[in-house]
Amino acid sequence: MNLNCPITGSSNCELLYIQENVPVFQNKVFQTREEAIKTPMASVNLAQSLACGFIFNGTFDPSKMDYDLNYQNEQSNSVYFQEHLENIIDLMESQQLLNGKIIEIGCGKGYFLNMLRSLQKDVTGFDPTYEGDSEFIIRDYYSSKYESLEADFIVLRHTLEHIYFPLKFLQQIASANKYKGKIYIEVPAFEWIQSHNAVEDIFYEHCNYFTRESLQLLFKNSRCEYVFNGQYLALTAELKDIKSEVEIRHLSATKVHFKDKITKYSQFLSTLNNVAIWGAGAKGSTFVNLIDPTCSKVRCVIDINTKKQNQYIGGSGHLIISPDDLKKYAIKTIIVMNPNYLEEIKSQLSDPSYTLLTIE
Repeated sequence: MNLNCPITGSSNCELLYIQENVPVFQNKVFQTREEAIKTPMASVNLAQSLACGFIFNGTFDPSKMDYDLNYQNEQSNSVYFQEHLENIIDLMESQQLLNGKIIEIGCGKGYFLNMLRSLQKDVTGFDPTYEGDSEFIIRDYYSSKYESLEADFIVLRHTLEHIYFPLKFLQQIASANKYKGKIYIEVPAFEWIQSHNAVEDIFYEHCNYFTRESLQLLFKNSRCEYVFNGQYLALTAELKDIKSEVEIRHLSATKVHFKDKITKYSQFLSTLNNVAIWGAGAKGSTFVNLIDPTCSKVRCVIDINTKKQNQYIGGSGHLIISPDDLKKYAIKTIIVMNPNYLEEIKSQLSDPSYTLLTIE
């Protein structure tokens, strides 16, 4: 375990939470249960740097992270999430960020990029997991070999939390773009995770966690706000303002109570019968691996992403089904993994007899 801060290098760090034996990938799905339960597992040792407030997994090993075509983290099937992306475009337009050459790093399946292109924006995407044939997406990691693109604006949505040395990564991006232009960064907000005691949001893929304050520490000047009903941070900054190093401070450790939440979830699940959960993303994968690793309590996992349906969750091996197949499993209670989607899910269920619960 390495408890040296990946941003400052300081050894003044405190261990906050340990979770053993979780899947290395929460967003990979598998064709058979046998494959799913054989997926690599690892531990999360969540630590906080008391020199800058940055929170990270001290047992993270970047060499384990093989992002391939089985990696499925696309959320754009949801109308609610589509509205979030539209709100982000409005935010970018209000700051006049979309008028020049745009690069999106970690563009996934290209949904956000295609939204921008439909608005006649000049955007090129980078993602090694891309599986389509768009001429505007390069199936590669962005690096200095693409410096000739010279972007006016770089978009980094839900990528930085996967990078163990985030300041160094941003410095490399700034250098590759000759310290010109602006950058938009969107990451989960640790303030929301902490205030909701959301242990299901702590998993191996996310090797780091930012508060608004610790994210803004990376730049000399920036604008940062909460979006997606407070679950995400949205930061905009000039690339020339990336710091060469972050100043050392002396902070107190954040208090978390994730173990208590696991106990609460287990007790909650033990009172229910014929249960499914809605959401085969990282929250759902983490929840079943923590609370039902042997598939004895949760019958199945529901997801509207057709590329996840009839596949299996890594680690626990839960089957992922379409909402149309619910009747086959005699489900009575559905636990909604993300409360943001509750009303949308209600509208997608033709049978009002299901009991829908959120995991607050």
